[in-house]
Amino acid sequence: MNPVLQALQANGYVCLPSLITGSLLDQLREDLGHAIDRCRQVQLENGITQRTEQTAHHILMQDSSFVELLNRFAEWGIVDILRHMLGGAAILNSFGGLNNLSSTDAYVRNVHRDVRSWSAESMQMAQALVLLDDFTVDNGATLFLPGSHAAPDKPDPQVFEEQARKALGSAGSIYLFDSRIWHAAGVNRTDLPRRCLTLTFTRSYFKPQFDYCRALGEDFCRSQTPSMQQLLGWYARTPSTLHEWYQPEEQRFYRKSQE
Repeated sequence: MNPVLQALQANGYVCLPSLITGSLLDQLREDLGHAIDRCRQVQLENGITQRTEQTAHHILMQDSSFVELLNRFAEWGIVDILRHMLGGAAILNSFGGLNNLSSTDAYVRNVHRDVRSWSAESMQMAQALVLLDDFTVDNGATLFLPGSHAAPDKPDPQVFEEQARKALGSAGSIYLFDSRIWHAAGVNRTDLPRRCLTLTFTRSYFKPQFDYCRALGEDFCRSQTPSMQQLLGWYARTPSTLHEWYQPEEQRFYRKSQE
């Protein structure tokens, strides 16, 4: 078996080291900072302030480096790995980010899994954790409990504390993991930022958390490569008129490839 898939099956997570370098990494950090500020403004306006500081949700925008990052997933083989993980074509379910500062007390510090219902038969959601800074022993690296993707119940806090492993790695690395795994953001004991992007993927028949095709616009989506259109959910949309429903197969909103 492929060692990446073998690690995912055994532990529930795997690290793909040092994929992102140079200017793209710098731009991702900058764009995440802007996204956090933008999301914070809306959080404050709507009174969603409890344990949300330094978090950002649904930040994929046309003029950002996040688009280039997602485009690279096919080149890096991540699209193929996601297909193996989920048992079929994957679409983006959410695209967010976090700066886990020493002062941050966001909800991600709680021990949690990112799917609300338990399924022993299949993986409902797969995730990518994109490291924008080095994840070290001291700066709040994400904690994974190996093998817990196969356990239906939340682990005892003492078990998690004793057996969880830190997701260490250099900036530009990407962790892929089964959303059934129990995990938590660690405590940053330094004065430096610990930034990451958090992407989730599901099969096309799951409703995404955000309508990225509508948010990014038809012209933008049509200009993308087929692999990028697939990730954005372009082939898994819902028609709203009979004219959209009655279309030749290659122009349909929902394609056979998504079954």
